[in-house]
Amino acid sequence: MTCTKQKIIEAAICLFNTKGYHGTSVRDIASEAGVNVANISYYFAGKKGLLEHLVTSFLEGYISTIAEAFEMRHILSPKEVMFLVVHDILHYQSSHRSLTRFVYRELSLDSILIREIMTTYLQREKYYLKHIIETGREQGVFARIPFAVFMSQLKGMLSAPYLYPQYISEVLYERPSDEYFTKMYGKEVEKWLNTMLEGNHSPVTQVLHL
Repeated sequence: MTCTKQKIIEAAICLFNTKGYHGTSVRDIASEAGVNVANISYYFAGKKGLLEHLVTSFLEGYISTIAEAFEMRHILSPKEVMFLVVHDILHYQSSHRSLTRFVYRELSLDSILIREIMTTYLQREKYYLKHIIETGREQGVFARIPFAVFMSQLKGMLSAPYLYPQYISEVLYERPSDEYFTKMYGKEVEKWLNTMLEGNHSPVTQVLHL
């Protein structure tokens, strides 16, 4: 990747996070990156192409992370594979914090691009995780939890620090970008995951799963 292209990407992520995609112009990006406006058209065919590049490149890495952990199913138990998947996702997101925040915000919108991405990438995520869950059930090591509920809760936990960083910092007085918070949060996600997979739900949780 050329230096100019990388500068454009970094500037776009910064501005899209602070001003929003629609509130950011091509000239804003060029100015922030310190490059000529024409470079954005050259590398990305405009702002829309830049948006597609950011989202798809993030999800390519995201799905590759899951796929690599999924390949360990031949030597690890279903529970170990699931824990590895979640651990690697958390690490991947933390390593691409600003881009993760932007992509999750975009995924909350309804657009043709997002619908295509759901089909192309997130259906693959569903396939991997559903396979792990079904294997665990067949082996008798996982509780029979509703997969849709499990995925909704898991996705919510994985995305929350990036969708609500202001809430976490201004209301909960935690710093979601701190390494300590990331580690602490990861441990709590693992505790929740262990409880869900083994079916050790509290009475309140059991009611929510009816």
